[in-house]
Order: sequence, then structure tokens, then C-alpha cells
Amino acid sequence: MSEGARQREGIVIRAGAGHCQVATGSESWRCRVRGRLKQGPRQVQTVVVAGDRVRFEAVAGQGPDGREGVVEEVLPRRNRISRMAARRSGGRVEQVLMANLDQLVVVQSVREPEPQTGFVDRLLAAALRFDVAGAVVVNKVDLCRDEAARAAELARWGYYRALDVAVVPTSVASREGLPDLVALLAGKVSLLLGASGVGKSSLLNALYPELGLRVSGVTDRTGLGRHTTTHTELHAVTGGGFIADSPGLRGFDPWDIAPADIRAYFPDLEAPALECRFRGCLHRDEPGCGVKDAVARGRLPAWRHEAYLALLRDLEDRERSAGY
Repeated sequence: MSEGARQREGIVIRAGAGHCQVATGSESWRCRVRGRLKQGPRQVQTVVVAGDRVRFEAVAGQGPDGREGVVEEVLPRRNRISRMAARRSGGRVEQVLMANLDQLVVVQSVREPEPQTGFVDRLLAAALRFDVAGAVVVNKVDLCRDEAARAAELARWGYYRALDVAVVPTSVASREGLPDLVALLAGKVSLLLGASGVGKSSLLNALYPELGLRVSGVTDRTGLGRHTTTHTELHAVTGGGFIADSPGLRGFDPWDIAPADIRAYFPDLEAPALECRFRGCLHRDEPGCGVKDAVARGRLPAWRHEAYLALLRDLEDRERSAGY
């Protein structure tokens, strides 16, 4: 078999429309996706995503380094992070953000932009659904007004530690928490998600200056970040592992979670739910609800229950609009 015909295996570090970049050790290959992989009915937006393991066949290259190929097979995924794609006719469509990751790192800022209520809870529910470890980075802690405001801010985020979620406060300006973040990312395949402007790319540039990622601030008009990352891309980093920076998200409805099953992905609701009068209680309007009672008694934060209810409403609306 000739060199050009040999099949190789690698990891997709960037994917686009019909093409992807595949890493095999120290080499990078520009590959197109075999047409047959895109044929037939599909419930996913794209066939190949960042993090996928693929088999490809090398072909005579036209680029400057000659390393070009054709993806022949996408290997089975051990996990993924997915959301529902934008509403469209023809039913629900899955948008896979990344495959085969060790952890999902949700980045939020204490200011500029303001934290997104419930956003972290939705992402952590998606991580639980697909057996991905979750972590939260609380960035820009230098913007807290004073020590009292800082303590109050971090106390809320610290709630997630009881759910086996790592929480790392950070600041690029003061470099606080950066060694802890390096330790969290070391040797793992990690996906960073958050709204535009929370500082994902700035954090990665501070940790790994060789990446040279584009950064931008928030707009005065909206208080939201400008999109500087346009696609999910994996970066090999010093010490081993991959870091995936991704475009900013302004909303997230987890894929493949039915409204009645949301409770399984809010583990802190499990114990008070044992006190519910009705077995199928959704912790909304039902009488004798142990979860609502736990909120009233201060044993469960009201914001956590509100995040659960907001996700329940959105997923129910999705099902109704899709005719399920």
C-alpha cells in the first residue's frame, strides 16, 4: 500500500463546513469529509466536530505542506456536550459543541458582563447528562467593589463545590487563581464555555501566551461581550492535554433531556424531593412539595430552584413548538 493510500487516525482540532483540521502527533492535516458521511437523514447540525477521533486517508496535497486527506470514518464518541440548535421547521436538531472531553469549564465574570442567571446550571446539567466532569471559573474577581462584596460573590459560587464541581476564582489583572486554573486544566481535554466578554480567551492567553488568541472587551451599548472566537478549536498546551476555546453563548438548552427528567440533573434537589407528597412532583405548583419547602426554610437557595424552573419551562416550550 502506498504512503498516500494509508489510513491514519487523529483528533479533530477544528471543524467547518465540509472540512476539518486533524492532528496526528506533531502533524496537522487539512481534511475534507467524505460525502457519504453527510448523506441520509440527520438530527445533528454537523457530522464532524472538535474533539472527534477520526480515520482519514492521506491524498496528494495541494497545500504548502502537502498534508491533506479525506475523513472516512468518525469513531464512536465516549461523550459530548450538545444543545438544541436554533428553532427551525422539520423537528429538533442537535448542535454538538465538542466531543470526547474530560471536563466542561464554565467561565463567568463577576462584572462586565454580569453573570447569566441559570446559565451555569444548564451547562452543568448537560455535563451530568453526558458524564462529563464540570467546573466553574469565576473570572474578574478584581472588579468586586470591596472585600464584603467579594465574599458575598464567592459564597454563592462556592455552593457548587457541594455538588462535586470545582470552583476557581481568577483575575487576569491581578493573576489571582491562575496557578489553580493551570492545575485544573493540566493533562485533560477541556472545553471552556461562557458568554462573550467573560474573559475565556484572555485567561488562556495569560496561561499560555504562545496561543495568541484574539480578545475584545464588552460593548458600552449592551454590556455584553463582542464575539472574537468564531469556532471551537482545540489547542495543545504545555504539560499535556488540549484546551478548547469556543464562541460566546447567550443561551443554552441542553440536548436530550426531557422535561420530566430534569430533576435527575439537579442533584441537590434529590434529598428534599423525597419529602414531596406526589411521586411525579415537578416542584412547581404541586401541593406538599418538599423542594419548595426546602427553599422556604432556607435549606435550598431560591436562585437554584428558579434556575431549575426556568429550564423546565424552556424545555416544555420546545417540546410544544416541535409538536411532541
